[in-house]
Amino acid sequence: MSIASKMNIREIARLAGVSVATVSRVINNSESVKPATRERVQAVMTENNYVPSATARDLSFQRSEVVAVVVPDLKNPFFYGLIEGITRVAEKNHYQVLIFNTNEDAQKEYQVLETIRQRNAAGILITATGVRDGHTGAMLKEFQASGTPVVLIDRFVEGGEGLDTVMADNEAGSYEAVCELIRQGHERIAIIAGEKTLSPVYERELGYRRALTENGVKIRSMYIAYGNQMADRSYSCMKRLLSLSKPPTAVFCGNNQMSLGALRYLIENGMVAGKDIGIVGFDDIDVLNDVGIPLSVVDRSEKEMGRKAMEMLVRHMKDRDAQSAHVSVPTRLILRGSEKADGVEPRTRKPGNRRRDT
Repeated sequence: MSIASKMNIREIARLAGVSVATVSRVINNSESVKPATRERVQAVMTENNYVPSATARDLSFQRSEVVAVVVPDLKNPFFYGLIEGITRVAEKNHYQVLIFNTNEDAQKEYQVLETIRQRNAAGILITATGVRDGHTGAMLKEFQASGTPVVLIDRFVEGGEGLDTVMADNEAGSYEAVCELIRQGHERIAIIAGEKTLSPVYERELGYRRALTENGVKIRSMYIAYGNQMADRSYSCMKRLLSLSKPPTAVFCGNNQMSLGALRYLIENGMVAGKDIGIVGFDDIDVLNDVGIPLSVVDRSEKEMGRKAMEMLVRHMKDRDAQSAHVSVPTRLILRGSEKADGVEPRTRKPGNRRRDT
C-alpha cells in the first residue's frame, strides 16, 4: 500500500514548473490545460504519491458555509470593529464566521491558513502579517485559484496581486493630521511608525513626509521612530524622542496601540497631551473617550471596512466569475485639543488642503 505524500499543491507546482492555478485546474480536470502540461503535472503527482485533498479536488461543490477571518492582533480595538462589520453582513447571508488571531506572527499565519484549508472554508478575509516574504501571498493565491475567494483588508500582500482589497486612505489621513499640527505652529514634529514592511505604515509615513515638505518644514530623521504596532515599543519610542536635546513639540502616532503607548509614557512622567506636547493618533480609541481623555485622531470606519469586505466576499462566493474590486475607505480628522501645546503659537496661514470634523 502506498502512503500519501505530505506534499502540498505549491510544491507540486514548483516541481512541475507551472503555477499553482495550473495544478488546481489539472486536479479539477479543467479542459483549459494543454495535454502536455497535464501529463507533466500528473507525472509529478504520481512520482510523489500526491493525493489531492477534498479542498483541492472540488472546492466549488464541497464548500462549507463558514468564512474564515484572519487578524493579527485581537487586542487591538480596530479589529473588534472590523469583525463586527463582517459578522453583520455574514449573518444576513447565512454564513458563520470563524476568527483566527495570528499575534503578528508569520509562522502562525501559515499554520492558520493550513487549518483553514483543512476546514474547507467558503472564503477568507485577512489582514496579513507575512506581507513581504511571498509565502502568505502564494498561499492566498492558491486558495483563490482553487475556488476559495480571498479579500485583503488593511494591508497589501506581496504576491497577492489580483485579490480583492479594502483599504483606508492612509496617506491622506496622515497628511491631514500633520498639516493640522503645522497649523498649530509645530515645526519639530515626530512620527512613531510601525513595521516598515506593512503597507499602512509606509503610506502613513508618506503622508507625514509630504505634509512637512509641502509646508516648508524640515524632515529630521531623529524625529522618525519605528515601532512594531504595539504599545510597549511605542512607549520606548516616546521615551527616546523626548530625551533628545531638542525634543519634538508634537508627535503623530501611527495606530491606536502606539497612541496608547505614547500616552502612557506621558502620564507616567507627569505630562499632558495638548498642554506639554501635541499628539494626534491614527484610529479612534473608545476607551479614552469613555474616561475623558481627549485625543485628536485620524478616524476611519472599521465597521464600514468590515462590511464592504464581507459584501465583496459574498459576491465572489455566489458568483465565481465576479470581477475583482478595490475599495478605499476615506478618513476624517477629529480634533479634541491634543494637537495643541503650550508655548506653540498657531500659524496665521492654514497649511495644506484639509477637511476637518470637530
